[in-house]
Amino acid sequence: MVSSLDCGARDGEGAGVRNSRVVETGAEASGYLEVCEVGGARELREIIAIRRAVFTDEQHLTDTVDRDPHDQGAGTVQVLARLNDEPVGVGRLHVWRGEGNIAWVAVLPTYRRLGVGLEIMDVLLDAASRLGAQRVTLSAQTHATEFYRLLGFHTVGNTWIMGGIEHILMARELDE
Repeated sequence: MVSSLDCGARDGEGAGVRNSRVVETGAEASGYLEVCEVGGARELREIIAIRRAVFTDEQHLTDTVDRDPHDQGAGTVQVLARLNDEPVGVGRLHVWRGEGNIAWVAVLPTYRRLGVGLEIMDVLLDAASRLGAQRVTLSAQTHATEFYRLLGFHTVGNTWIMGGIEHILMARELDE
């Protein structure tokens, strides 16, 4: 069951939540999953903490999870997923000149395979459409290509290695 929720009304720091949803989770993780576009200082700290846990501590991919120039500003959407008010997943969209790029999609290990990533991607793709993107790209770790294919993405070009993990560019055309 999905319904609207104002996720931005947290301790005075929420900023301009434009798209949010609540999903009742299954038996594996009882409770409610809130997936929201966010922009407040508290939420950005939570986003960086999840990026660090996944991309630095777990995958040893990068240690620069907090220095992305597209994390703020025009055309940027940050998404934060909370399960029972606990931050569990993130994703970022940047739209420029009709093309969107999704990056930093991460779910903490304990909460994977519960649909959190799918809900994050749905909010990011909705935002891309709203912001006028005609096409969306992302750099996928190759183990996740089937997940992105389910969302309408296709691979583009050859694979490359970053931080010892194989990646490939994926793209999806958005409906008018």
